[in-house]
Parts: sequence; structure tokens; C-alpha cells
Amino acid sequence: MRTYRKLRFVGLLALLWTFPPRQIGTGFAQETGSPSAAAPASGSQEPFQPDKAKAYYHFALSHLYQEKGTLFHRPDLLARAVEELKLALQHDPTSSFLGTELADLYASTGRWENALQEAEEAIRRNPEDPVARRLLGRLYVRLLTGNQHLRAGTDLQERAIQQFEEIVQRDPSDLSSYLVLAHLYRAAGQNAKAEETLKNAIALQPGSADANTNLALLYMDLGDYRSAIELLEKVRTPESDVQVLGTLAYAYEQVHDYKAAADLYSRALERDPDSLLFRKGLGQSLLFSQQYEAAAEQFQFLIQANPSDAESYLRLSQVHRFQHKYDLARQNLTKALELAPDNLDLLYNQILLAESERNLPEAIRLAQGVLDSAAKSDPSQYAAQEKVNRGVFLEKLGFLYRDQGNLEAAKAAFRQMLDLGNEHAIRGEVRLIEIYQENRDYETALAASEKAMRQHPDSRELTLARTSLLASTGDVEQAVNLLKPLLQNTPEDREIWLALAQVHLRAKQFEPALQAVSQAEEFSETDDEKSYAHFLYGSIWERQKNYAQAEKEFREALRLNPDSAMTLNYLGYMFADQGIRLEEAIRYIQQALETEPNSGAYLDSLGWAYYRQDRLDLAEQYLKKAVERMSTDPTIRDHLGDIYYKSGRIREAQDEWEAALDEWKRLPKNEQDPEEVVKIEKKLKQSHVKLAQEKQESQP
Repeated sequence: MRTYRKLRFVGLLALLWTFPPRQIGTGFAQETGSPSAAAPASGSQEPFQPDKAKAYYHFALSHLYQEKGTLFHRPDLLARAVEELKLALQHDPTSSFLGTELADLYASTGRWENALQEAEEAIRRNPEDPVARRLLGRLYVRLLTGNQHLRAGTDLQERAIQQFEEIVQRDPSDLSSYLVLAHLYRAAGQNAKAEETLKNAIALQPGSADANTNLALLYMDLGDYRSAIELLEKVRTPESDVQVLGTLAYAYEQVHDYKAAADLYSRALERDPDSLLFRKGLGQSLLFSQQYEAAAEQFQFLIQANPSDAESYLRLSQVHRFQHKYDLARQNLTKALELAPDNLDLLYNQILLAESERNLPEAIRLAQGVLDSAAKSDPSQYAAQEKVNRGVFLEKLGFLYRDQGNLEAAKAAFRQMLDLGNEHAIRGEVRLIEIYQENRDYETALAASEKAMRQHPDSRELTLARTSLLASTGDVEQAVNLLKPLLQNTPEDREIWLALAQVHLRAKQFEPALQAVSQAEEFSETDDEKSYAHFLYGSIWERQKNYAQAEKEFREALRLNPDSAMTLNYLGYMFADQGIRLEEAIRYIQQALETEPNSGAYLDSLGWAYYRQDRLDLAEQYLKKAVERMSTDPTIRDHLGDIYYKSGRIREAQDEWEAALDEWKRLPKNEQDPEEVVKIEKKLKQSHVKLAQEKQESQP
């Protein structure tokens, strides 16, 4: 680079030496005097004639000083460059080219106000000069979106927008000016105009990667990632710019299509293997798509590249936690905490690690410690970000207490969220409603949901919580009436159709449930979303005892998402409940438990499969764990009773069956299963007869 600059410097000197003496003037000393030396005499009646030769002379000198000043970091030479350009303008004051050069030089030396003044003056000299207007526009963009110290108020924004509106009006085919104008609209918060301008640019050149990428970035700013993906996919080619690939990968991350994101990050890394940003994105996408070994490789590379990268240690810890390698997870998390001891993400992951190890007391202690360390006597004193952080930790603390069975402490944690206001209060209300519902306190749950909806009538989250509650209590019509007005024929409808499907399924209205899933499937884009639709189809067919059709749907769900724990468990339990293909059933359920080792439902499934194999010791082991986690589930208590009875422990079996009957009776009528109740009552009668017979046989 230094050699190139020296050659250019010599070349400019050579140009100067080729000028005839008469063009250079009477002497260098005279020409480099005060700026007024070459100005026309005041009051002169003759029209001023530009001296372009002298102007070019000072322009060339300016470039020489600029080159040397930049090369040797000499501010004094850069100042001389400015003065020479001023002299050039005095000899050719109508030149917009010299004006734009001076403005550009001012900008490169940080003199932003002077740069603006000179660029605006260049426009006044020649209103038709598009080069001058574009330079002024670039200056506006840098001032409005950069990190300059000049205050960029609304007046500056309006001037910038006005300049580029005039440019595109004068030349409607100027694609680059459309892009700058859209950028200015975005900086001014005029997103609708920015969108319209970018659409005009795309209409002008549909294949423009810049125009489509900028519109995609606007959509991403607005949270419309699916529209951004649609635009970027249209212009993506094998030769696409690496930034297009990276932006598209990020958009896929935001819609949780991590497999697509990982593929794009990999392609971007092929083009730019030194990009740590792309590598970090790849690692995270591999992690969240459960490709753990590949994810670990990326984070290990990042740690080698930067041993002070706390985030990469955290991600590697998460990989090991998901793999149940808890010692390695702790080692990497400890390293991350050494680098950033106050990082809340790291402290939160400490809690998650303790929770994964089922050390709930330790997880609770850690969560409470974080909350206590930042507590304030008055909730209104928390800043916005402090409220977000506090809401996250309070919610986790509530979940931990709930899993521990301490419902009062869980409710106390969720109630503290109400004091934080806004979305934090809404989440707290939803969690309280769920606690009441899980504890079969339907009257309190209904009252709480009604009150919360009066306070937050536009909350979708509260609406969905109330409809689930109404479905549980048998008020299907009201639940449907709450959900249907939320349908807007947009991708957000998927969530509503899924909720409608669940409402109808709980009411055993199978045909409407199938129709709702079909509607949700139309809005499903990723493999995971499509997989969940097929899972619901399978569960609807299974409830109708159409096991062949259910299996077909479950297998399609697994084709789309082979690691879906809920599908693996449901398919395995369906086989176990029928007493068929038990080895296959156990394999599926064990795979589900690898993902969610503490799930009471999955533990019950595995215990039931072992029971069907007459492996009673293993069956009892897993059923007891399931009861610890879901003590109010009547099916789990019934299963444990069957194990005890088959093991000859009749009184223990009776206790479990009686507990199962109590739990069935606590359920709303629409969720009760009369056939199961009759079966348990029959088993209790048989157990009493058996006990009586044993007593009679034991008497002498």
C-alpha cells in the first residue's frame, strides 16, 4: 500500500511539471498566498472569467498534500490540502466538482459542518449536478446513521430526504439513489415510505440484490422475518454476496428454522472462512437444531481463536448440558463466569444446569440470589432493562418452586411479576392462571383470567390462556368465540388454529379438530412446524382408536423432526398401551427421555412399557419417579397401582387406585373418562375380594 501511494504521489508531480509556464502563472509563492490573492477585484465591472488552469494547479497540489497527510498522519498537510482546494475554487467558483471534492475532504478529516456547507454550496452552484447531490446525500446518511458528534436533528433529516427525493424525481432510473433515500427514511423512522421506496427500486430492477436485501433488512427491523426470507430467497444464487447469505441465515434463526440457518452459515463460511460472526451463528444454529457434536466443534474453534470469549464457553457448556455431560458443562460455565462474573446469561445458565441435574434446591438458591442482589424497595424504581431481567428470573423461580411442589412459593414469585407492569405483568397473570388450573382450582383460575383480561383486553397470551382454561372446564363455545376473532389470514393465525384444534380435541370434537390442524398446517413453513401438525393429527386419530392412521401421522412427524420428544413418546406409549412391539416402544421412549429426562409423562410411558414386559422392578422405578413429578395425574397413579398389585402388594395397589379415583373426580366432567373410572373401581373391588380371601386362607 505504501508503494502504491508513493507512485501516485510521483505521478501527480509529473502531471504538474508538464504544464507550460504560462499556465502555471507568475510563481508558486504568489499563488499560495492568502485566499484573496486570486479573487477578482471588488467592484470590478468586467465579468469574472474562470482560470481553469490555475484551478487545476491548486486542485493537484491539494491532492498531493492530502496523499502525504494521510500517508504520514500529518494533520498540518491535510489542512494545507483544504486551503489549496479553496484556492482552486476561487479560480473556478462555478465548479461543482471542486466543491464536492472540498466537501469530501472536509468529511474525511472530520469537519462535518464544513462538509455539509460546502456540499450544499456545490448544489447551489449547479442544481443539475447529480454527483454533488449524491455526495450531499452520503454526508447526510453518515451524519444521521453514523457515530458523528454533530447533532442530527429533524431539520437535517428533512434536508437529506428532500435532496434525494429531488434526485429520484429528476432521474427515476437512479437505483442507488432509491436505496439511499430508503436508508434516510428508515433513519427518520418513516418505515412505510422506506418500504414504498425500496419496492420502487425492486420494480426498477427486480433482480437487484441490494434493493431486495435492504427491503429484507427493513422487514427484519419490523420483526417480519418471513417476508425478509421470501425476498432474500428470490435473489439468492450460488454466487450471492456473503452478506446476503449471512442475513438470510439470521432471518431463518429468528423463525427457529435452525437447520436452514446452519446450512446458510456454512455456505457463508466457505466464502469467508475467517468470519467469527458467521462461525458463531453456525455454532448456535447447530446447537438449537440438536447437532451437538458439530456445534461443539465450532465453539471449540472460537475459543481457540479468542480464549477470552465468554459467550463461546457458555455455548459449549450448553452443548454439554443437552448431552447430559454435566461435569463438562460446569467446567465451561465456570470458565465463562471467570471472564464475566456478573453476566446475567451466565448466571441464568447456572440455574438451568442445576435444574437439569434435578438439584432444585440449588437452582432455587441461585435464582433467589440473583433477585436479592438487584432488589429495590419500590418496583417503580427499576429501569426498563432491569424489569426485563427481573421478570425472567422471577418466572424461572416460580417454575422451580412449582416443579418442587411448593405451589404457594411459586404463586408468590409469579405475583411479584405483576408489580413490574406491561408484558411482565401479563406473563405473571398467565403463570398464575396455569398454577390454579394445574391444581384443579378452576373457580379461582376463571376469576383470575377474567380479571386479567379486563386489565389487558388486547393480550393474545392471556386470551390463549383463558381459552385453554375454558376448554378444560367444558365451555368450548366460549373458547371458540374468543379465538376466532383473532384470525386475520396472516402467518400469526397458525398459533390460533393450533389453539382451536386443542379446544376441539379436549371436547372430543374430532372433525373440527382435524380441520383446525389442516388450517394450521397451511401456515406451517419449517420442518418443525409441519412435524407438530402431523403430531396433532396422530393424537386426534389415536384418541379415536384409529391406531394405524395415528402411527402413519406420527411417523411422518418423525420424518420431519426425528428428535421430536413428544412424538417419540406418544408413539412408544401407544405401542406399550396395546402391548405390541414393546422393544421398539421402549427405544422410542428412551430417546424421548434423552431430550427431556425429567418429564413425568415420559417416565410414566417407560414404566408402563416395562410393566407390559413383566419387568416389574424397572417399571416400579420409573413409575415412582413419574408420580414424584406428576402426583395429580390419575393415569400415572393407576399404572403404579397395577404394578403393586402384580407384585402382590395389594394394599399399596389399593392406595394408588383410590388416589387415582380422587384425581379423576377432581377433573372437570368433560375431561373425565368414565371408562377408566369404571376399570379402577372394578380393580378395587377385585383387590378387596382378594384380600378377604387371603385373610380367610391365613386363618387356622
